[in-house]
Amino acid sequence: MATSKIVGRGPRAPVFDSSQSLRPLVPARGGVRRKTQGEDMMKVDAKAPGEKGRGDPLGATARQGSWAGVLNLGGAGVRYLNTLILTRMLGADLFGVYSLANTVVTVSTVPASLGFPTALTHFVAGAAETSQWARLRWTLSWVLRVALVSGLMGALSLVVLSLWLAVDVFGKEDLALPLAGLALALPFLVLYNVCAGGLQGLKAIREKVFIERVAHPLVFTLLLLGALGVSRTVEAVVLCFGAAALLVLLAGAWSLKRRLAALPAGRDANGDRRGILRFSTPVMFLNLMNYLILWSDVLVMGAFRTRAEVGIYVVASRLATAVNMPTEALSASLAPSFSGLKEKGDSDGLARLYRTSTRWIFLASTFVALPLALAGKYVLALFGPEYAAGALALLILALGQAFSGAFGANGTLITMTGHPKVNLANAVCFGLGNLGLMFLLIPRYGPLGAAVSAALSLCLVNVARAVEIWVLLKIAPWDRTLLKPGLALALSASAGAAVAFLVHPVAGAALSVLAYPSLWWLLGPEPEERELVGKLRRSLP
Repeated sequence: MATSKIVGRGPRAPVFDSSQSLRPLVPARGGVRRKTQGEDMMKVDAKAPGEKGRGDPLGATARQGSWAGVLNLGGAGVRYLNTLILTRMLGADLFGVYSLANTVVTVSTVPASLGFPTALTHFVAGAAETSQWARLRWTLSWVLRVALVSGLMGALSLVVLSLWLAVDVFGKEDLALPLAGLALALPFLVLYNVCAGGLQGLKAIREKVFIERVAHPLVFTLLLLGALGVSRTVEAVVLCFGAAALLVLLAGAWSLKRRLAALPAGRDANGDRRGILRFSTPVMFLNLMNYLILWSDVLVMGAFRTRAEVGIYVVASRLATAVNMPTEALSASLAPSFSGLKEKGDSDGLARLYRTSTRWIFLASTFVALPLALAGKYVLALFGPEYAAGALALLILALGQAFSGAFGANGTLITMTGHPKVNLANAVCFGLGNLGLMFLLIPRYGPLGAAVSAALSLCLVNVARAVEIWVLLKIAPWDRTLLKPGLALALSASAGAAVAFLVHPVAGAALSVLAYPSLWWLLGPEPEERELVGKLRRSLP
């Protein structure tokens, strides 16, 4: 699965650092009948959650995924602005220290979350499908209480261990204070991501994406801008980060409460504690291994290389994870749809949804990768002249993310069809292999070694998932409809590379970005894309 970094790569498991995370339906219009208040709040166009014969999940995924994409794009813009402020505010050395502390806290948030954000999506969506509203409420209440305790215990543990981690593990004594300060925000991070998981299960995709991907970077950036005139220290950054996390938690809790108030009451019911834990425990370990795959490069860089090298590599890595944004955007709406189609035994619908969404993800992710691959040096220089040294690392990471995008939301499909342990096994195997590569390459080659290790591991795990999906579900990620986007990509990338070599990299990147969608449209998009474009045109004034 592709997961993200503190800016997030890939499947992302939750992303907690707004500054670092560039790094899981509503049916189509159709049925006509009187809606309940809950259906109206959930903006269901045709049938209520739990009603059989729901609308086309492909159209729902497109609508919700497009909204998620818009919100992700807005969040990414804010996160890049956030990173720009931090790099200019702190410089490469202190930014490296802050990034390392943030990475440790982000990885720690995964076990503290106990896999509950993904579990809530699964169990809340299932309860809504069958109209078990009392069970849905019980599940949310119990999970939030347990998550609060887990988040507090995680924060306390990290504060106690902060000095040892800073001095004995990373050899950077000035890491202790920002690490302990960021750890205090751990309960807020855990709880607002659990709220986002509940919103996703209720198919409130826009609210879910806003809470998880946009709200924190937005509030964090606003607080940083306010702090610029007062203090430009790491301590001020840490304080702004924690305050932003608390405010986002309050917004997420309010949004979830509003959604629940609009649902039918239902009869008293108890949920399945053991069932939730059986589902969430392997998901937690899976997410932890995925985060170690994604963030082991920064952690090992922190142990073996200078603070400035860590800062340069983190900026390159954050930019590369922008390529993964389409996967994250569509995964938010795909997760409950995959789960619902599996519950109904609609194998054909599941295959169609997976292949079509893979084509969309491929188109969008490669479109983002082109300018980063061709003009990465100039993009990095925007954050400061010293960051241009990470251009080759950015190229390698962007290509790895683009390769991952060609396999679609495969990790989400495996988990939501009832096979989280398969993803866990993948994460363990490839996580250990990735860690070995990091220890082998980073001490000698620095950021370049980290990029090669991360990209190679990401490619291999996606190939493994494709094989597993075929064995488990008899579904391939591609069909002949991917040939036209592939040809358009090859032609536009070749033309852009030629212009980049002969004229200027920025000119080559601009040409490729313009040529790619134009060639694809001339070759002839599929009916689904034509329908979406037609709806977009009709919606314009």
